[in-house]
Amino acid sequence: MVRERIKRIISILLPIIYIIIVLSVSYCIFKINIIPLKFLIIGYVLFILLNIGLFIFIKKKSKLIGYIILSIISIILLIINIYLVNTYKFLLGFHQEYAIINYQVVTLNSASYKELDDLKDKKIGYLSDSKDNIESNLNANINYEAVVSNEFGELQNKLYKKEVEALCIEESYLKLIYEEVPDFKESTKVIYNFDLKIKTYEEAQDINVTKDSFILYISGIDQYGKVTSVRGRSDVNILAVVNPSTNHILLVNTPRDYYVQLDGTTGLKDKLTHAGIYGIEKSIKTLEKFYNINISHYLRVNFDTLIKVVDIIDGIDIYSDKSFTRGNVVVKKGWNHFNGEQALVYSRERKNYASGDNHRGQNQQQVITAIINKVSKSSVIISKYNSILDSLNGSFQTDMSIDTITEFIKYQISKMPSWKIESIQVTGYNSMNYTYSMGSNRLLYVMEPNYKSVNDAKDKIAKVLKEK
Repeated sequence: MVRERIKRIISILLPIIYIIIVLSVSYCIFKINIIPLKFLIIGYVLFILLNIGLFIFIKKKSKLIGYIILSIISIILLIINIYLVNTYKFLLGFHQEYAIINYQVVTLNSASYKELDDLKDKKIGYLSDSKDNIESNLNANINYEAVVSNEFGELQNKLYKKEVEALCIEESYLKLIYEEVPDFKESTKVIYNFDLKIKTYEEAQDINVTKDSFILYISGIDQYGKVTSVRGRSDVNILAVVNPSTNHILLVNTPRDYYVQLDGTTGLKDKLTHAGIYGIEKSIKTLEKFYNINISHYLRVNFDTLIKVVDIIDGIDIYSDKSFTRGNVVVKKGWNHFNGEQALVYSRERKNYASGDNHRGQNQQQVITAIINKVSKSSVIISKYNSILDSLNGSFQTDMSIDTITEFIKYQISKMPSWKIESIQVTGYNSMNYTYSMGSNRLLYVMEPNYKSVNDAKDKIAKVLKEK
């Protein structure tokens, strides 16, 4: 009697659970929208036939075996559903409508100021390009005398000479100062900081990424943790020129220290990497003018992205043409097996190479290629899929909509094109010069462009875009 009751309960509950799981999977499939229609139709027809056959088997052959098969299918569908949910969460994290800018108020260590209120009626200096953002916060919290400048070097001198009591500096710019002016961090202290939430920048490009050629700007930013700030030095600057008609991708690497005229500035040129501290739009517009191109979309990734991916896939193998040591990382000439931290050090190294930034670009392309080769192995994708998505959530930022991303994925699944991937990089010459960001009183290392390599890159970009 009890056994019959249990069988009855199972015969009722199991199909209900199965139907719920099927509906959940179907909802996720249509919500994510990455499977081409023809594959969906074929898949659902086969799935319906499978269920009809299973139903007949349960009715006419064996309920026990039929329910076991039904349970196995339910478990498989549940696992698929978990993959789909994680994929959707990952895609949602790609496109962030808002981002954060952090500002910090710094004073001299020798000063007695400990909090913002201590600066009441005092002089606070800041850069003119941050004027509106800074005043929107400070004016609501304290009365002070503003000292606005177009050049940080001038503000720094005013602080040291005590002509102002404090400076208000955006965080990414402050990080630049700490690196380029070694004594600044030791001689100052932060007494106040605040965040501003702003709408992220979007390139208003009306293109069909499955038919139209386009350029994606990949910016590797000098930042750890989640990509929440819209600003940060761009240490990796790659233009991905994509032609879906010919299945051709051209990767153009521009060295971080390339000496270029930042968009909207006059006078001193600057390192390309410094464009990022003024926002992703500054980097995009600078590159657009430099190469005479239109960038359709951008993708920002941070240092954690590289470290996490390499660690999750159990490292990558890289052939180095030179031995060197950087901190605790030892790179030997020949083949090396790198973990995430080692791969990051290798991809950022410049000083141990005679060609400096030129060689660093080659190393970065080596690392990217090694990651692609390993991740593309089916065993890695299957076993590490959820771990990769979970760890990378928030490590990317793009202006591409989910619809655009899924449309491109759907195109890849449907056509299964064999992409021809080509890599080039512009070159230059090591030099010292003054920069727009740090002013005319401090010489910095820069790379003067080799304009022959730049013109060759322009021609190559134009050729790939126009291919039919």
